[in-house]
Amino acid sequence: MLARLHMPTDSRRTEDPARALWWLLLLLALAALGAFAWAVAQRLPYPHELEWMEGALADHAWRVANGLPLYAPPGPEHVPFLYAPLLFWLGGLGITMGLDGIFALRLVSILCTIATAMLVGHWVRTETRRFLPGFAASGLWLAGYGWLAWWYDLARNDTLFVFLCLLTAFTLRHGPRLRWLLAAALATLALLAKQSALMWLPAVGIGALCVDWRTALRFGVACIAMMGTAIGLLHLGSDGWSTFYLFAMPRHHGWVADRRLGFWTEDMLPMLPLLGLGLLGFVAQWRAGERATALYLAALGSGGLCASWLSRLHVGGFDNVMMYGFAAACVLGPIAACSRPLRWLGPLLLFAQFGWLAFAAAARQPERTLLPSAAHRQAHDELKVYVAAQPGPVWIPAHGHISTRAGKGTGAHGQAIFDLLQLLPKQPDGMFDPTALLDRSKLAHLGEREQQAITGLLDRTAAMLSAQHFAAIVVDETGTHAFTFVFAMGLVGADGQLGTADDSYLRAPGPVLSEPAAIRPLLGFDVHSPYALLPRR
Repeated sequence: MLARLHMPTDSRRTEDPARALWWLLLLLALAALGAFAWAVAQRLPYPHELEWMEGALADHAWRVANGLPLYAPPGPEHVPFLYAPLLFWLGGLGITMGLDGIFALRLVSILCTIATAMLVGHWVRTETRRFLPGFAASGLWLAGYGWLAWWYDLARNDTLFVFLCLLTAFTLRHGPRLRWLLAAALATLALLAKQSALMWLPAVGIGALCVDWRTALRFGVACIAMMGTAIGLLHLGSDGWSTFYLFAMPRHHGWVADRRLGFWTEDMLPMLPLLGLGLLGFVAQWRAGERATALYLAALGSGGLCASWLSRLHVGGFDNVMMYGFAAACVLGPIAACSRPLRWLGPLLLFAQFGWLAFAAAARQPERTLLPSAAHRQAHDELKVYVAAQPGPVWIPAHGHISTRAGKGTGAHGQAIFDLLQLLPKQPDGMFDPTALLDRSKLAHLGEREQQAITGLLDRTAAMLSAQHFAAIVVDETGTHAFTFVFAMGLVGADGQLGTADDSYLRAPGPVLSEPAAIRPLLGFDVHSPYALLPRR
């Protein structure tokens, strides 16, 4: 009897050092929260692009706010991105409420980042019934902000997608009685946030089979019905163009061969402690008889990693896609660290994970990533003044939302045009064959809709350029020099040389900006040094 009375005291003494590690992890989580809040307070109100596609995405939201279609035949005024519409719908709602487009989209991303941190922490607390591991998990997610290229607060759809996928998986495991129905609705929203949901959520459904096969089957049937309805309505409402942009065009994009192995040997290194913890936690849960839980969490993690890997393999996949697997690992790792066999090693590995993420963030180029310079702001302000002074619409393929703000219409973004040109035949180096722009017999291998998109863009652009529809076209010397080649038929005259007396547009003398290179984005494609093409009068 005396021995039994003394056992709790001895146990607490044994676990006191481990508990001290958890309190240290709490301090690291608070530091991550403070660093995130400090950065966001400066980046959210910044009125110009931080990443080179932010403004163009805001232009998409502007179209929603003004009742214009998102998915339509491509033309010089608008070529849709290959992105699902939910972010644009939310951004359009913000614009109708009086918010600036870029601000509205960033606000969505930031709110979803915070919601993901709260969800990760709540999930860990629900599984472990402990507060400190949950708070550490939330901080761990925020600590990935720097490693993931400061992507959490950008006007992009990734954090919206991650939050909805995690919420789907949590609801399917810990939701109310009709959790399968609610989870299916959330999964449909995740698909409308990003098509990558089709890479991640099937794994979650398989994991659910291991817990409750009836709930899993109901979830699967409801997902098929809801997702099919959503995709079908988009298809019908856009005359099939939504299906073309969201599902047909991505199939024509290439793969980055070195990421097949490089993803696992290079990209994954900064989250190695979490991966190790997840594997050890799976073994510990399996041996403890909690096999259904172990399989469900393993499905969540493997689905997130699969979505990250396949997205990284896709041409254009940047560091942001790593957040899918990382978010899942932020759930699995802290849960595993609470298992009895890992009560010492688990917190130590989480401690190492915080340190590795801090090192990865510090290793990034500081002059190109976190905070914009005064010269960056001035360059955008100068370009906005230049655009506002033009007597008509202005097309800027590399810097979105500037012409929209100035009341000068919108123009197709260079990345969206490049995505569309991936339909063209490929050369040995993997790039599209530019001769197909002139010899349309080389498009015979494409389907009717693909040919319609390519030829329609070229013909409509050539007609509008020949008619001098745009009062100015602002093209960057670095990064978008191919613009004048792609649309040469509309820009040049009978002599075939740009910048002569027969051309529709002439290059204006001198630079547009006082410091041309300062407009380069902090993230994304390196474009800068804009010059103007003006109509020949």
